[in-house]
Amino acid sequence: MTTPDAPLPDGDDPPKKWRPSGFQIAASLASLALAVVLFGLLLPKAAGTGWSEAWDVLTQLSWLDVVVMTGLWALGLWLYTYVYTGSMSGITHGQALALNLTGSLVSNLLPFGGAAGVANTYGLTFTWGFSGIRTSLMVLVSGLANLLIRIALPVIGLFALMGSSAALPDAAGGVLITTLVVLLLAAAAVFAMLVSPRIAGWLGAVGDKALWGIARLLRRQVPADDRLHAAAIDMQSRASVVLRRGWPAITFGMVAYYASELALFLWALDALGAELGVAETTAAFALSRVLTSVVVTPSGVGVSEAGTAGLLVLFGTPPAIAAAAVLVLHFYTYLIEIPAGIAGWGWVLAMRKRWNKERSVMG
Repeated sequence: MTTPDAPLPDGDDPPKKWRPSGFQIAASLASLALAVVLFGLLLPKAAGTGWSEAWDVLTQLSWLDVVVMTGLWALGLWLYTYVYTGSMSGITHGQALALNLTGSLVSNLLPFGGAAGVANTYGLTFTWGFSGIRTSLMVLVSGLANLLIRIALPVIGLFALMGSSAALPDAAGGVLITTLVVLLLAAAAVFAMLVSPRIAGWLGAVGDKALWGIARLLRRQVPADDRLHAAAIDMQSRASVVLRRGWPAITFGMVAYYASELALFLWALDALGAELGVAETTAAFALSRVLTSVVVTPSGVGVSEAGTAGLLVLFGTPPAIAAAAVLVLHFYTYLIEIPAGIAGWGWVLAMRKRWNKERSVMG
C-alpha cells in the first residue's frame, strides 16, 4: 500500500513528470542492498534461529492455507479502494485499485517512495480527467487518514499488550502507559485539527514559532511568520469538505484493510503451529506495521521483520515458527506487491483506451 507524503500542487496544471536523479537512483540501490543485508542478518538473529529451520516450518503450510491467505491479501487490496473512493468523488474502485497497485510498486522499491508515488497518482488521475485540485485533496485526505492509522495502530497494540498474559519486565507497565498517553494525545491533535479551523491555525502557529526558533539557532534565513499557520487553515478547510462526505467510506476502507491483514497474520501463526493469543498477535502485528515507516530501507524491510520476530519470541513463540510467520507476513505485505504492481501497470495500459472513451463520453 502506498502512503502519500509529498507536497501538493495548487492548480489544475499537470505536475512535471517525476524523474529520479542520479543521486536518488544510487541511494535507492544502496537502500535496497541494505534491506537485503538487514533482512538476511537481523531476522534470524532477532528470532534466534536459522533460515533452514524457518524454511522447514514454512513447508508445513497446506495449499488451503496458501489459498486462504492469498484471498485475504486480495480482499485487503479491494477494501483499501474505499479510502480513495471516499477521498475523491467519481473515481471507480477499479481505478482506485490501479492507484494502489502501481503506487505500492514504487514505494516498495524506493526508500523515499512517497514523492514518486504521488507523482504516479497525479499522472493517472490526470489521464482519467480529474483536476489537480481534486487529486490534491484526495492525496491530502488519504494521507491524513494514513497518518491517523499510523498513530492508532500502536495505541491498539499497546492496549492489546496491556491486556495480554505476556510476561513483560516490571518497568514495562509505566513505559507502556506513558507511550499510550502520548499517542492518544497525538491522535486527538490530528483529529481536532481536521474538525476545527481554530485548532488547525493554532497548531500551524506553534509550528511557525518552532521553525523560527530552529532557523535562528542554525543561523539560517528565518521563514515567514505565518507560513504553517496559513497552510494549516487552508488544509483544514479543504479537507473538511471531503471528509464530511467521504469519512464513512474512508474509515471503513482503512479499518477493514488492516483487519484483513491482521486476519492473514492470525491464520499464518495458527497454521504454522504457534500457540499465541489474539492480544499478543495484535500487538506484534501493530509493531510490524509501524516499523514499515522506517525510511532507511524501502517499507522498513529488515527492521520491521526483525522487530516483529523478536516480539513474537518474547511472547513465547518458538523461534523457527516466529521467523516463518514473519516471512509469510513479509511476502504478503511487501514481496507480492511488486509483481502485483507490475501487473497493475499492465492493466492500466490495457484499460487506457476504455477509460479515455468513458472520459470523452462524460465530457
